[in-house]
Amino acid sequence: MTGLAWLSTFLLLPLAGLPMLRHRSYGRFDFLSRAVLSGAAGASLVSFSMTVFALLGVRWQIPTIAATAALLAYGMGRLLPVKKANVAALSAESFGTIETIACGLVLLVVAAALIATVDGAAGSPDLLFFWGTKAQQFAAARTVDAGFLRETFHRYMHVPYPPLVTNLGALATMGAGRFPWRAAILTFPLLLAALALGLPGILRGSIGRPVAAAVSALVISAMAYLGMEADIAGNGDMPLLFFETLGMALILSPAASDPAGQLLAGVLFAGAASAKVEGLPFVVAAATLFLLLRRGASRGDIGRSALRLLGPTALALAAWFAFGATRRVFYGYSEYGPLLDFDPRQIAAVLRATLKALISAGHGLPWLVPLICLLVAGRWTRMAAIPLGVAVALTGFLFLSYLHRVENLALWISWSASRVFSPAAMLFALAIGARDERT
Repeated sequence: MTGLAWLSTFLLLPLAGLPMLRHRSYGRFDFLSRAVLSGAAGASLVSFSMTVFALLGVRWQIPTIAATAALLAYGMGRLLPVKKANVAALSAESFGTIETIACGLVLLVVAAALIATVDGAAGSPDLLFFWGTKAQQFAAARTVDAGFLRETFHRYMHVPYPPLVTNLGALATMGAGRFPWRAAILTFPLLLAALALGLPGILRGSIGRPVAAAVSALVISAMAYLGMEADIAGNGDMPLLFFETLGMALILSPAASDPAGQLLAGVLFAGAASAKVEGLPFVVAAATLFLLLRRGASRGDIGRSALRLLGPTALALAAWFAFGATRRVFYGYSEYGPLLDFDPRQIAAVLRATLKALISAGHGLPWLVPLICLLVAGRWTRMAAIPLGVAVALTGFLFLSYLHRVENLALWISWSASRVFSPAAMLFALAIGARDERT
């Protein structure tokens, strides 16, 4: 029952995000998509509220956190212009052949992910090493425990890592009374299921129902296969992919032409940047490419769009780094040294080790199949440069990270490459659905 109570606490997240998603501009999305987007926005805002409370020295209380996040969501909704909603007509006809096959495939892969997770085949040791341990400690302290993080013995827990995953884990732990380790790994199949419900409704506005269903099925299948191969259940990779996928789908959809769509994407990007370190280069690359490819936009419009897309991320990380600095725990992401302090003599070794790690993850199929589908589809549209450009930028960032002077380089890459390169598979799939119409 503790596990059920722990998971049930996350039902607060869509309630926290609902005041924003009630805005009429989001009427273009169907009920399931709005529910999933509400949960994602609520998760981002709840984590931000918890970080700010920790910074201010205010102990966490679930009602206060939920109310603060809901108030933030309401305030952002009030900031959006009130205009007639551009609501896409939702077809009530029965599923066609493509949608039926896609739905069946998604049910199969989510069920496979659930079985693998329950059986222990997809569980991540990092849940024990630091994600779950920190969440449990923060729940007991009812704040981000600076003293715990400052201990030299705890430095292996990646102290500067952004706080969203541990914050939400702590929130659920406070609700349940303790941290249920077996229930925590179920976040992997549950987030897969949430994406399966919400993603088609976001994509169908630009590419139609059949293609949206097929692309969504490709995304979910690649994530499920990678998650099982890379053992991500319980760590920060699935929450990161959840936010990145929804944010990318939004900026590729017609909703991104409106301030409401851009602000929602910005809140989701803040969730990605607050989930793991590599979420930040993803967000910066995605927002930059989106702004560069906007047609007919004035300089002022570009500036406002940049503020909506990147402002929430800047605030979320500013609060986190301010906490670290004021508590003298960390001063930025400094575990591996300065980003440009790398050893070019290791390029060949990094390439070999990375390719070996990617091939070992299902023979590389989670990346190869979406890439082949993209090539066969032949959809080389202008907007496809956004997901493909992000894939290139993220790959460059990860290679630079691997080139730092660290011990056991090959071992480090074998542990992490299949996980940290997983967004590329999703980006290849979403590039199939990118369209050029943009105002």
